Amino acid sequence: MLRVASSGLGMGPQHAMQIAERLYTQGYISYPRTETNTYPENFDLRGTLQQQASHSHWGSYVTRLLQQGIHKPKKGHDAGDHPPITPMRSATEGELDNDNWRLYDYITRHFIGTISPPCTYLQTTIFFEIGSEKFSCSGKVLKDPGFTTVMPWLALGEDEEIPTLQRDEKLSVDEVKLAEKQTGPPDYLTESELISLMEKHGIGTDASIPVHINNICERNYVNIISGRKLQPTPLGIVLVHGYQKIDADLVLPSMRQAVEQQLQLISLGQADFHEVKQHAIDIFHRKFRYFVDCISAMDELFEVHFSSLADSGRPLSR
Repeated sequence: MLRVASSGLGMGPQHAMQIAERLYTQGYISYPRTETNTYPENFDLRGTLQQQASHSHWGSYVTRLLQQGIHKPKKGHDAGDHPPITPMRSATEGELDNDNWRLYDYITRHFIGTISPPCTYLQTTIFFEIGSEKFSCSGKVLKDPGFTTVMPWLALGEDEEIPTLQRDEKLSVDEVKLAEKQTGPPDYLTESELISLMEKHGIGTDASIPVHINNICERNYVNIISGRKLQPTPLGIVLVHGYQKIDADLVLPSMRQAVEQQLQLISLGQADFHEVKQHAIDIFHRKFRYFVDCISAMDELFEVHFSSLADSGRPLSR
């Protein structure tokens, strides 16, 4: 939800979570702070879908789906917390304001899509040779839109029909182009990509990830630019270089990941809370003392890019 809100709806993760919690307290969706994306066996999928049967936007599709029979959703990950985010009652655009409606619309369409039939298409691929060079070309023709009827942003688009060809058939070459290009540097990370990386490295939870991203924005470490991309500021760049110079562990995901893994072991009853807490405190205390002893290295970096402490005439300065 947070990824799509950022990449598809243009909402920051913190804003999206605030809206989701508001929709939850108003009874429109289920509890949004969940890491589970598989439905329990006793979940009433049909009853939940039935509530959307009279909706002006997708009611006719839902009615048809109820008549034809719902499809069992894919198995996902069960984190043992709450069921996946699901619409709890029908809502109209008039009931909810702009961003509230857009997020509710996505959540509801996604739910309907998960129990809809698959999108089916016919793909044709041809392989051909020009001299010693080998090429291939593919085209798709839609057979049944399936779930993309209610999730049109995932639709295939226009048919790309490939002409019927025979094996060893010879064709004439109409045109040959040679384009010269250069590879460019990778683009800035988007919020959506950052969320995926945080999940991959085990940093934070679905509840805390939006807070972490919001913090680096509020502290002026990054700026949000067009396309919800995160552009590091001079302050953020200097700060990371300073940490790398003194203690690289403090900017690598592995340290936070190790702590999160220990917390997971506590929840599973495989580690002792007090021992884990004391171990973490000891590590961070030693790192803090070492950092204080080496703080001059950080000051040197900051004085190259910002006004020096001596020039400012006070111990703390912008």
